[in-house]
Amino acid sequence: MSGQRGFALLAVTLVLALLSVIVTEFAFSMRLEATMVRSYREGIIGGHLAEAAVQQAIREIVTDSQLVGLADGVLTLYRLPDRALPRLARADVPLGRGTFSYRITDEEARINLNGAPPDRVDRLLTALAVSKEKRDVINDSLQDWKDPNELRRANGAESEDYLRLPVPYRARNANLEDVTELLQIHGVTPEIFFGRSGEPGLAEFVTVRGAGQVNINTASPTVLKALALSEAEISQIVQSRALRPYPTVPPQFSGRGLSVSTRTFRVEAEGFVGGERVAHAVAIVQKATDAAGQPSGLVLAWNPTTPGRP
Repeated sequence: MSGQRGFALLAVTLVLALLSVIVTEFAFSMRLEATMVRSYREGIIGGHLAEAAVQQAIREIVTDSQLVGLADGVLTLYRLPDRALPRLARADVPLGRGTFSYRITDEEARINLNGAPPDRVDRLLTALAVSKEKRDVINDSLQDWKDPNELRRANGAESEDYLRLPVPYRARNANLEDVTELLQIHGVTPEIFFGRSGEPGLAEFVTVRGAGQVNINTASPTVLKALALSEAEISQIVQSRALRPYPTVPPQFSGRGLSVSTRTFRVEAEGFVGGERVAHAVAIVQKATDAAGQPSGLVLAWNPTTPGRP
């Protein structure tokens, strides 16, 4: 009898242990599922918040402004001669269960890669401290990527080179459609594209949109260097536009690829839920006119990115 009782006790113990494992696994699965559902829900909310941020940015962009400039480093819209229009709130704007923030920058304050000559690209890369050897590779590869043929330049790359990669693809052989295409071009590393050690990378100073000329009121010193302006000329521009934006390009800077008008903007939008960033998107918006003659904002590109990614 004692042996039977011992066996029964052992069996009960094993069953209880098995039930404990099952209950623990079930509880873990429930917590994991709840976390996944919450993450999915917050991602949807964050995406809508980022969209709301872009829409509010468009409200600013389509105002009746004639000039775009910088006030304390922030993009500001002006009416002639130098009246700054009020800015809407751009940071921590409450909406529903979260908040949104956004930053507007002038897309036409950047170098348009689709129209920039090789020497301009070379000066830009020089300003970013890229070595001569790497500059030659990037510049030739960029020209090979854009030209309509498969003839490789001395330091460039064409489809036959890209088809040898672990994930093969062909050169576009046409103008770039998005700045992120640079990451596919031979020689452009993530460090060069995104920057490192807190320094901005190539992506901050280039575009594939806009008229091709650079806005003198918003261009960074790095971009002005790419236009072959001297340090003294750049200092003069930065100091003068800090007082008021240029209404026209000064005669001494004519013929240098500069303008004072802008129709294309970059909006970097973020959605926050519970104080955490759960959505981030970059939109390229062009100021346009609708069929009724009213100003409108045309979204040329929309690129959602992973939170935390530059």
